[in-house]
Amino acid sequence: MKQLILFLFLVISCSTFAHNHQVQYDSLVETYFASAKKYMQAKKYDSAHVQFKALFKLKSTIPDEAAYYYGLNQYYRNNYKQALQGFEKYIKLRGDKGVSFDSAVYYIAKSQCLEKGYVEVKEECSLCHGVGNSKVKCTKCKGVGKEYCSVCSGSGVVISRSSMGDSYQKCYKCEGTGITLCSVCKGTTFQDGDCPQCKGHGFVVIQKQCK
Repeated sequence: MKQLILFLFLVISCSTFAHNHQVQYDSLVETYFASAKKYMQAKKYDSAHVQFKALFKLKSTIPDEAAYYYGLNQYYRNNYKQALQGFEKYIKLRGDKGVSFDSAVYYIAKSQCLEKGYVEVKEECSLCHGVGNSKVKCTKCKGVGKEYCSVCSGSGVVISRSSMGDSYQKCYKCEGTGITLCSVCKGTTFQDGDCPQCKGHGFVVIQKQCK
């Protein structure tokens, strides 16, 4: 059974779909597709599945709508994972311009609920408000704004070694404090970067339990 499902997934993924409704389809394409829809109307979903299998095996261009109807037929056969593949393929082909777009979105949510027990929903990031970037705490100084002096390593003293012995002088960079402004944020404690909550996407994906 798993091998059959994998085979059908590869077939529908590799099938050539038409984006132009003016395309003249092979007679077998029209026959199998019409037969599949007829069986679906009669609620004979297993018989429709046989027609879809034959349709996708053809080395011919097939209508984009076939992906939607394949998904719908799988939904009614309780094969929700395969239903998702069909609906998502249809949206990938037609975008929001497809006549069945709203229906495909609806059944994707329903299929996710029945397959996983939850539905994935995109929501605007509450931290960056959809922008995707924000001022985040400096990763170099951890938001302190300061760091140990890179010359004296925080000691405040520069040691000069010679044959006459060691001499100690106040560090010229930090003026003996051992601390300087952060080299990344320049003391502001913040730096511009991808929003840490949405990772720069502007939205977060949350899981909502199905009602």
